Amino acid sequence: MGEERLTEIPTSWTTISSAHTPAAQRHAAMEELVGRYHDAVTRYIHLKVRDKHLADEVLQEFWTKLLTGKLAGADKSKGRFRDYLRTVLHRLIIDHFRTRKLQGLPPGDLLDSSRPDEDLDRVWRETVIKRVWSRLETYQATTPKNRYATVLQLRRDFPEASIEELAEQLSAVTRTQVRPEAFRKNLQRARAKFIELLVQELRETIHPASSEDIEAEIFDLGLGHLYRRYSSTADD
Repeated sequence: MGEERLTEIPTSWTTISSAHTPAAQRHAAMEELVGRYHDAVTRYIHLKVRDKHLADEVLQEFWTKLLTGKLAGADKSKGRFRDYLRTVLHRLIIDHFRTRKLQGLPPGDLLDSSRPDEDLDRVWRETVIKRVWSRLETYQATTPKNRYATVLQLRRDFPEASIEELAEQLSAVTRTQVRPEAFRKNLQRARAKFIELLVQELRETIHPASSEDIEAEIFDLGLGHLYRRYSSTADD
């Protein structure tokens, strides 16, 4: 994809802005935000607020603020969308506990934004990987004779199996003969596509997003090992 088209990619920043515009555009953007982040936000809040009832109250407040336009002032210059979410959710938790006059905040230092948030990083990483797998499965489903998702899943599920054994398994799944060399080439291409889709997913959560920004985010999320392995020419 050429650099001149990168500004045309809808990001989470542009989506949250669109979510506070009128009519159909607003509805579509809101659906995108909820679909993309609902599970991640829910899991994160329940990790931070150990009381289920209180966690549900914070979640309800977050989605209410989003739906009523109170989160429209997102500052795009801040870079990573997950940092923006972290700030918003931390403030909601702190305000909720203070308003309710509860005894102390949940475990962890929510007031220090300079410290890493391992809970958010883990939830965000798992969400990103899940979405990339979904993208890869969609790519396979919409591309004739494509087997990238199936091939990569076989390699993931059977890490100790030889290429010959995996080729046999793929042959059984597809009911066509797949030679080891063909499986090996498909695996290399599947890994390259996975990295391409990972970059695409992360590009939509960072603004602006240079190649250096994307690579830094990959390593910050603890996906460096995956990035190095899938970017290499290894065939095992």
